[in-house]
Amino acid sequence: MSVIERPLETIQELFRKNWKEGESTDKDDFGVTKHFQELFDTREKLSKIPVLDAQSISSLPLNSLVRFRCMVQDTELSQEVALFASTISNKPDGEEVFVCHRYSDGPHEDQMLTSRQNQELMDLRSSYYCVSVPGQSQWVKDADKPTGLDAALDGLKLEETKASGVIAERFPFPAVSHFAAVVKTHSSDVSIGVTDMVEVIGVLGASDKVSSGDSFDFQEESATGPCVPTVHAILMNKVEDHGHPELEANGRPTETDLENLIKDAKTIREDLIQYIAQAVRGDKFAAELVLLHLLARVYSRPSGAVLGKFSLNLKDSTANSPVAKSLENVVKSVLPKVHVIPMTLENLNKNYFYPRGEEHLCSGMLQVTRGTLLLLDETAMEEGTLVDQGIKNLKAVSDVSLYQTLNYVFPYNNLEFQTDISLLIISFGSSLVPVDCGITLKPEPSSADQHSEPTEEKLQSFRRYISALRLAEYKFSEDMAKEIETEFMEQRKAASAVGSALITPNDLALNISLARLVALSKGELTLTRECWDHAVALSKQIKERSSTTTT
Repeated sequence: MSVIERPLETIQELFRKNWKEGESTDKDDFGVTKHFQELFDTREKLSKIPVLDAQSISSLPLNSLVRFRCMVQDTELSQEVALFASTISNKPDGEEVFVCHRYSDGPHEDQMLTSRQNQELMDLRSSYYCVSVPGQSQWVKDADKPTGLDAALDGLKLEETKASGVIAERFPFPAVSHFAAVVKTHSSDVSIGVTDMVEVIGVLGASDKVSSGDSFDFQEESATGPCVPTVHAILMNKVEDHGHPELEANGRPTETDLENLIKDAKTIREDLIQYIAQAVRGDKFAAELVLLHLLARVYSRPSGAVLGKFSLNLKDSTANSPVAKSLENVVKSVLPKVHVIPMTLENLNKNYFYPRGEEHLCSGMLQVTRGTLLLLDETAMEEGTLVDQGIKNLKAVSDVSLYQTLNYVFPYNNLEFQTDISLLIISFGSSLVPVDCGITLKPEPSSADQHSEPTEEKLQSFRRYISALRLAEYKFSEDMAKEIETEFMEQRKAASAVGSALITPNDLALNISLARLVALSKGELTLTRECWDHAVALSKQIKERSSTTTT
């Protein structure tokens, strides 16, 4: 497709056709956005655009169209004034033409600017430092890989690949290989924040040595610093953080996808619980709670409350327990974004879990996109002392668990950002982190003989089920709300009459949260009496299986 190989020619044609000096007060768009949106309006069409990553960067031609799915790590890079359009003289014939330089690094080497200053128009560009999506599972990466002949050719290119530069402290996870690019946008309509997951469709610009400070202007050849590619964004779309890569372009399920999944939800639910149970030593109750945890997301923040979060602590006192590793394998096989953090003293005391900055924003392990699952392995913790840095890191994790917020630390102030991170914690005893739900595992002795791996087709059904139902619109009917409120008051009255412990508002809140997740897991988009009773029964079992009070 010529527009992929030579997008600047298409842009220049649109410029000549749609933009005339003096007739437009807005240079942000002269038909480019609409044209490319219509060209690539489905996931199938988008898949034709080459993916920009560490393997492809050395073989992708300069000024070709690329696709880069990434996390915005920093939005506070220097803005720059760039050439929007000018009169140039083509070599070697000297023909003068008025051309657009947007979405490029500037005039080509076979073009020369004329001396007519009044024929130059300037443009303001914003730049973002973007990194490959932290914790992205291998099956998501494979979904974007070419197939057939394209794959064979891609394999040949891999031998020539050279690693592009990255700034290590700008990626959340230390010593994890990743890719980075500076994305330049020319539109004033773009509303992008840190940790947003975006899919950029744009023109591949030059890779050059750049400073690791707050300026991303290109440096002289003698300058030290990594070579970070640039992408001139034509489209910069936010992608639903919980989405499946094979769903719609924005990561959300279509109505047809949702209808099909709802129809099969109960069967998939039982199969998925069985699959998870293998990782938690046959404990099906724990497996059901893990499933509900995988479906949880923050969906509302009324008056400071955080609705939808469901941090989970599984306690397993068995020495050399395989649960952490087994759960890691299971969740990575069904979720798009997962990362394991061993909660060792060294990790807590020497690394940063929160972002911080002076000249530029350095990342922390909790600076991840919404919808990421972090598996915290406290069984890796040894005896010792937490130093000040370790205490700060533990406070940052606790804030995410309790309030789904993360402080970005700067020399003179802190900035609080909202998060939506799933925390799944494995520990010997009660976790150091306050959680919404904590239970002690009860292994099933016969489970070791019942291990079986699901087929790829079954795994795909699990992935679509979780991604679609996690995002499904759930309604809490007024009738059920009144029924639950009446029941709550009657239970408190009855308990008070006999002097037993009263059900608390926190108990009610947990029940309501569990009921929402139970309903979604069964493919129900409204709360039924059956799902409510199921949730109340789960809540009672949680109390029985918890040796400590959870928050």
